[in-house]
Amino acid sequence: MIRNICVVENARHWKKRVPQIEFVSVNDYLFGKEWQDLRQLKIINLANNYGYLGSGYYVSLVAEARGHKVLPNISTMQALSKKEFYLIETDDLNAQIQKDLANITDNKYELSVYFGKNVSKKYEKISRMFFNLFPCPFFKVYFRREKQWILTSIRSMSINSIPESHIGVFLEALVEFTIHRWGIKRQNNSARYDLAILHNPNERFAPSDDAAIQKFIKAGKNNGLSVEVIEKKDFAHLPEFDGLFIRETTSIDHHTYRFAKKAEKEKIVVIDDPKSIMYCTNKIFLNELFKREGIPRPKTFILSEDNVGEIYEQFSFPIIIKIPDGSFSRGVVKVEDPGELAAVAKEYFKRSDYIIAQEFMPTEFDWRIGVFNNKPLFACKYFMSRNHWQIINHHSDGKTGEGAHKTYHVSEVEPFIINTALKSAKLIGDGLYGVDIKVVGKKPYVVEVNDNPNIDVGVEDQVLKDSLYNTIMEEFVNRIDKLKMRKDREPAMPAEIVKLLNLQVVR
Repeated sequence: MIRNICVVENARHWKKRVPQIEFVSVNDYLFGKEWQDLRQLKIINLANNYGYLGSGYYVSLVAEARGHKVLPNISTMQALSKKEFYLIETDDLNAQIQKDLANITDNKYELSVYFGKNVSKKYEKISRMFFNLFPCPFFKVYFRREKQWILTSIRSMSINSIPESHIGVFLEALVEFTIHRWGIKRQNNSARYDLAILHNPNERFAPSDDAAIQKFIKAGKNNGLSVEVIEKKDFAHLPEFDGLFIRETTSIDHHTYRFAKKAEKEKIVVIDDPKSIMYCTNKIFLNELFKREGIPRPKTFILSEDNVGEIYEQFSFPIIIKIPDGSFSRGVVKVEDPGELAAVAKEYFKRSDYIIAQEFMPTEFDWRIGVFNNKPLFACKYFMSRNHWQIINHHSDGKTGEGAHKTYHVSEVEPFIINTALKSAKLIGDGLYGVDIKVVGKKPYVVEVNDNPNIDVGVEDQVLKDSLYNTIMEEFVNRIDKLKMRKDREPAMPAEIVKLLNLQVVR
């Protein structure tokens, strides 16, 4: 079972104040034999000095070398020490900063963040947003008002510098985070690894429905994984997991991409990875990639505001017009004449400098070939919605209609379809993809490759049933095993730690 400890300079002092938490001194953690060989250990580093070569720095450095999960980790410490980094990372928070600080009369303000909480409830949202970016037990954010509020610096704090008036809030946040979050009782306490599934239960067209999510959880347990469903608000907790499975519609300018990037940086196995998301979510990229590699695709033309007139030399109506990052049939329209084309193009150019024109290839259905780890996983026919040319019909009143589906064992599908799907997916990577293919006259045309394709109960799993979910969870375990093996082959201790342990000195 995973143990949670808080590492502090004076363990005896804090044990008296918070007896429900296990406190360990910096020296005991660094030099005590009890902690050196443990693997299932989560550490909240409350040492005084997070600065380079300070005691807090060494606690996190040693923790990472031992394979312990630690907050903050070294990358967070480095991020908080580099102004050019945290100013870029906090760009997206500007609107919330202006809103939350609007009523402050002074021209300077200091925001104290304790595990994403603040002494004032009205600043908890912005505090949580900062904590999600920089998972650190406590730090201060400094602002100055010019024409608007400007973030001037972020500085980590010492536990001894917390004002007495803030101690109550800090201790409450510490207990909540340590016991109720990091101390959560997993469904499977004997699990080898922890896997997070990123899912938005309120998403209308989520890649997996709630029933499928439960299937993944069960399959994870069967494969030695403790699976927890997380949401956008749990960004700061990502480093405590060994794997991340994204089951939410992805986009580059979206928290799903930030989760994937964070997982990759923290050496957490993630499906799908940032590169796959970046490649798959832009149809202009896919078109150029397919063209270069000779992948058969519908005739395609990239439109800008300057070359719209050239389309008449390339296509006859009707023409399909797509926004590059559309999904689930959204941002895809069929135009019947030049007037419709002009109106749609004008609207789409407000969202993107370039849009896609594609020949209209009417088919009764599209194939969706699920590919995972460069192997075919499932094969579905998605039929067009009734009296419509798309699989999903988005009505003007907000309602939708969907076509029928039929799932096949991959061995039942003609090899030229499977082989085209495998070749297309391999250009992206070795993740989980859905390759959409139209077949016209025994010739396949790849419409697109999707990252995190739909896997819903009763649809994509119609043939494989529970083995589909098990296959994905098994591969997570394989990839985590391989990642752990690579880490084990690395030097056991960085030179800085060897020097520290030889000297037996903690600054």
